[in-house]
Amino acid sequence: MSVEEDRVRGIMSSPVVHVAPHATVAQALRAMIDRDIGAVVVVDGASAVGVFTERDLTRRLLDDEDLLDREVGEVMSTPVTTVHPADEVVFIFHLMTEQGIRRLPVVDDGLLVGIVTERDLLRWVDAVATSPPASQQMRHGHARD
Repeated sequence: MSVEEDRVRGIMSSPVVHVAPHATVAQALRAMIDRDIGAVVVVDGASAVGVFTERDLTRRLLDDEDLLDREVGEVMSTPVTTVHPADEVVFIFHLMTEQGIRRLPVVDDGLLVGIVTERDLLRWVDAVATSPPASQQMRHGHARD
């Protein structure tokens, strides 16, 4: 694997599906269903301020009959933990594991530029596990006497 593939920018998904804090839960849920995703990033201007997930929905669904009409900003997960495109994948793998985070918005100079999900990490692990060892890559990349 290349160095770029071992950085967040090499595995993140972009563009990011996002909603404003004043969007309703129903609008956020529609965006999630239409794109077959489990979360949307809540963005105020260009800044990530939270994440709204399926778990945020299911934890409140039975106890809040007005949930679908509420603003996402009232029920999103905060504070939002973010990472930078240049961060190493092993760093975010550890961060997600230690903090129980399943999705990490990627922010560069205060702007939302991508998202890393558990699915992205699984693809990375698969690529690492199935790529030839560096010693084999060197042998095949250079002529031997």
